[in-house]
Amino acid sequence: MITLFGNQKGGVGKSTLAVLFANYLSLVQNKEVVLFDMDNQRSIYNKFQAAQVLENKPLYEVEIAEMEQFETINSIVRERPNLITLLDVAGNIENDNLMPIFKGVDLIICPFAYDEFSVGATIDFAEVVRTLNEEAIIIFIPNRIKTNVKYETLESVNKVLANYGAVTKPIPERIDFQRITTFETPASIIQAVSPVFDLIYNGFINQKLGLWAKV
Repeated sequence: MITLFGNQKGGVGKSTLAVLFANYLSLVQNKEVVLFDMDNQRSIYNKFQAAQVLENKPLYEVEIAEMEQFETINSIVRERPNLITLLDVAGNIENDNLMPIFKGVDLIICPFAYDEFSVGATIDFAEVVRTLNEEAIIIFIPNRIKTNVKYETLESVNKVLANYGAVTKPIPERIDFQRITTFETPASIIQAVSPVFDLIYNGFINQKLGLWAKV
């Protein structure tokens, strides 16, 4: 199964959530995971390399890959139905190299924030993805949400995004999100993300894996 973390808007926390989700799948669900860092910043791969320097046993493999390599990656990972493959990509929807990725993934996790620029970019992203791939599941995660702020547009934004996929409960903004690594998630963060990740895993991924096991 191939899951994409993406959004056209930068700074919404997709790379952080990709690492957290990979940790969750490995530690909580005991799943075999590989994470391909296709973002030009290589932030996830750099975290992985830092963990290697400290001689920590990796929970999963993190590989650098270019977006042009997706077709090759797709053909390889499809031969291992129990493997969960995660992709972290830069979200510029004008990049033609993203089109095969949008068409070929099974699940798209799209973090966003309730501000004007993030919402607009998220809707544009969802429109392109849904046009290219009618079968993929799209899950929108309100991320880095300030708990002391009332978001006037929350209900209307969620209603629009529901036309493209499912909207989860929000993940609050926390300073300790900066402490995550590719081999450990602090307990305080586990409490913040587990309700959302449990929903994604039990409601979508586990069912999909179960269907493939019967084929």
